[in-house]
Amino acid sequence: MESSSKSRFLKVKCPRCANHQVIFGKSTTKVKCKKCNKLLVRSTGGKTKIKASVYEVF
Repeated sequence: MESSSKSRFLKVKCPRCANHQVIFGKSTTKVKCKKCNKLLVRSTGGKTKIKASVYEVF
């Protein structure tokens, strides 16, 4: 049985410090960079607004 979920894990690159971090594509909370504390992901009620460069999709 295959899953038809469209949610993915993403590796993003912080625009401020270039740190790579793995996040969930449909996060329901704000996600900040662990190194410099810049906001990377903002929840918009169902979809997320990604404010970083997507480096890889898992």
